[in-house]
Amino acid sequence: NLPLENPMAVGPCSVEMQHRRVEFVENLSKHVSHLLELLFNIGAITEEDVSFIRGGGSQGERDCMRTLLDVLHGRGEEACRAFLFFLPNFQELPARGVANLVAKDTFLDHLRKHKGILARQHGPTDYFSMMTHASELEETDRFTDITFSRQAHRLIPLQCQHEAAVVGESFRTRRSEAHTQAKTCTFIDVYRGLIAASGGVVTLLSGVAGSGKTTVIRRLVRDWAADPDSQKIVLSLSFRELNLITETRSLQGLLSDHYSHLKPILPELLTTKQSQGLLILDGLDEFSFPLDFEHTSKCSDPERELSVGAMVVNLLKGNLLPGVDILLTSRPHAISKVPQLLVGQFYSVLGFSPDQQRAYFQRSCVSGGAADSLWGFVSSHKPLQLMCHIPAFCWIVSTAIHAGAFCLFPGSVCGEVAGPECLAAEPNAVTPVSSRPITVTEIYCCFLKSIVVFHIGGCVDGLQLDRLQDAPRILKESRAELRRLGALAFKGLVERRFLFDSTDLDAFSLSCSTVSRAFLVEVTREDRTSLTYQKGFHFVHTSVQEFLAALYYALESFSGSDPFLGLKPATGLLPPAVRTWLASAAMKLRPPRRVLRTHVKKALHWGEHHQSGHMDLFCRFVCGLLVPKTRFILDGVFPVEPQLRGMACEPPASTAPPSFLQLLRSRLLGGTLSPERQLNVCHCLYEACDPVLPQRLRAWLEVLAQHAAGQPSNVSRDWSELAFLLQLSPDLQELRLDAQGLDAEGLRRLLPVLPLFSTLSLGQNPLGPEGAEVLSQALRSPDCHIEKLWVVSTGLGCEGFRILAEGLHDNHTVVDLSYDVPVGRMAINGIGDNGAAHLAKLLKTNRTLRDIRLRDNLVTDKGAELLVEALMENTTLEYLWLFDNKLSKECVRQLKEFSKNRSNLDIKVCY
Repeated sequence: NLPLENPMAVGPCSVEMQHRRVEFVENLSKHVSHLLELLFNIGAITEEDVSFIRGGGSQGERDCMRTLLDVLHGRGEEACRAFLFFLPNFQELPARGVANLVAKDTFLDHLRKHKGILARQHGPTDYFSMMTHASELEETDRFTDITFSRQAHRLIPLQCQHEAAVVGESFRTRRSEAHTQAKTCTFIDVYRGLIAASGGVVTLLSGVAGSGKTTVIRRLVRDWAADPDSQKIVLSLSFRELNLITETRSLQGLLSDHYSHLKPILPELLTTKQSQGLLILDGLDEFSFPLDFEHTSKCSDPERELSVGAMVVNLLKGNLLPGVDILLTSRPHAISKVPQLLVGQFYSVLGFSPDQQRAYFQRSCVSGGAADSLWGFVSSHKPLQLMCHIPAFCWIVSTAIHAGAFCLFPGSVCGEVAGPECLAAEPNAVTPVSSRPITVTEIYCCFLKSIVVFHIGGCVDGLQLDRLQDAPRILKESRAELRRLGALAFKGLVERRFLFDSTDLDAFSLSCSTVSRAFLVEVTREDRTSLTYQKGFHFVHTSVQEFLAALYYALESFSGSDPFLGLKPATGLLPPAVRTWLASAAMKLRPPRRVLRTHVKKALHWGEHHQSGHMDLFCRFVCGLLVPKTRFILDGVFPVEPQLRGMACEPPASTAPPSFLQLLRSRLLGGTLSPERQLNVCHCLYEACDPVLPQRLRAWLEVLAQHAAGQPSNVSRDWSELAFLLQLSPDLQELRLDAQGLDAEGLRRLLPVLPLFSTLSLGQNPLGPEGAEVLSQALRSPDCHIEKLWVVSTGLGCEGFRILAEGLHDNHTVVDLSYDVPVGRMAINGIGDNGAAHLAKLLKTNRTLRDIRLRDNLVTDKGAELLVEALMENTTLEYLWLFDNKLSKECVRQLKEFSKNRSNLDIKVCY
């Protein structure tokens, strides 16, 4: 009988491995991952051995190889024989061949598994099951396409208005893109650009809240996962999740925890396959840690532990994972956190075009007829259609009034959607007796009512009359929870917070609230270190948070309580009963209407104090809730108006009380507000259903039609009202206000909309140097689309022209500048030789201007000489008119000779 061989004994294979140890470490360390895979599959080593060898991802390849040899030696002769059996495959083939031979199938298997997991995680989100026929749609049809713009360089406008107010401006100016660096594109263009990118390109995707950034990410991931030929490896992290990391972590450890299914191939991804990677970092605006690009230490080791802020900085700089492409998403106000030089591609999410809005309603409504009716209603109300450029607002509108949901609105008829004409298009058609929701506040009231009445406690199919009749009771039962949820929303607005944790909900007794679950989205992250889950919450859309904050503010104000006092938790200095008693006592001392007016004035002042505009929509909602007819939509949440008790047939008032309208109008009279805040006051007047506003806008329509050109008006004009009307008129490309008595202050009030027009004709208005300063600001705006600027006889003078030239120095859109004065019209501008010197300096650097007209401006030979000197460098100007200036015959001759030598330059001149 032969003795049994001891597998743990030291045999010739073990001895050979000991002798060749240095050789193996030197030549096979780069294949250690493949060796581990092979040896594990045949049972030579265990899963515990693999984990021990890799050291939790903290060891390099050479250390892993040394540990593997130690483990094999400890396993004995059989394990060493298995290793030597595979050794010829690695010695005979080149490194690339070995990798393909051993790891190709395994890597593809992991990639396919990864695609499936990410596709499930990034499925379409459908709040409240509003897409009732979504199951009938093909997977690719569940997403409505949105419009993007691609820019060669990032533009960072100073945010002075609410995001919702400016989103539609991109579609107004889209027709002028031939003169800009921005080009519109579709999702497929963005997708191809990202999947095809290589070489460590950082792409920045910017869009307002609700514009579709997250949906773009979901669709990108799902399309990538469905593409069997794509070799791109997509990894996605959100800044909401990164905010929860308070301790230092290594990038490899972070990705190992987040994508545990990729652990076997993660070291390879982070080393040899970096160029195939696409790392998505979603929501830069929500990142709570600082990004110090100047002082953060360089780190290129993915195994080194860093703070999460330092990790992001090194990723964007290309120090970590230098070959990986990165997609960064952010709201506009936060994109300045990243230096422009680091961004290779820049996309803006413009949102829904009108055609895309209609396509969305076709998908969200139960029938084509309901979708057509909804679209007809929205398209006839410009303030609603303006906000419907934001996809999230389309969802809110669809939830509020689709499929006959006008039944939610008191006095309406189910299924009836034909509404009055839009206020902007036909202001005189707006009547205060309309029974349909036409203001944004009314839409949000219907949205809230729809969710509370029909969706909390289970979604029901259609609108059931008995449920609707029971709405006041349902809303009354939900009143306390809505108030607490509104208090949380208001607290977040005050603190500029959009993310909340469990302690925030506990402070307002919302942890077990069914209402809060309907309006809050939960974000859960597993903490593998402590084996716990951390929860975060955010409202379904920021505008919903702003509306609920305004609802809370109105409820507190109508009850005589201080809204800011209600932010303190119930465990504050005073018990709730004492606080209630004090509020009641204060009500007896002061008339309720005066208390309410004080609170409304405080809200307006608070919003005006924030020049970023993030409080604008909140102020509009507060003003909208001053209208009894609007509050009556939420009958049960708001108490019954005293004047309506016992008057069931009497409709509620359709406008805000006169004292509040007067308060709003008084905000326009003073000169202390910025132009953007004055424009927002007009939006507040619209939400408050001011009956005078349509009449005044009708007068402005006549001005735009030039029916009142040159005619003095006996009615005082507020140019902020015109700015409001122009903002709601996206089809208007030319603004002609010649001889309208427009002064510098009036022009300042128009500043928010001036950059949006391709032609500005402001001739024969007393603008002066102060007006030139306003025009210079408009020309410097990153959103400027002015191509023709006509300032004929505006009294700018030499100083005004100097200021205007400074604005043109930074402008790349104006091609036609008319500064002359037609015969027989008012007084000359008189820029003189000094003005000509400023123009000459401008022409030496500006390559956009094509046509300049300086007729009758006191330019002499000296000024003409300076212009000729500048034109020696400038070869792009095509027309220069110098009629009726103070030029000598010799100067005129020289100018004509100069023009003959320049075939592309036409100089009009006489003596």
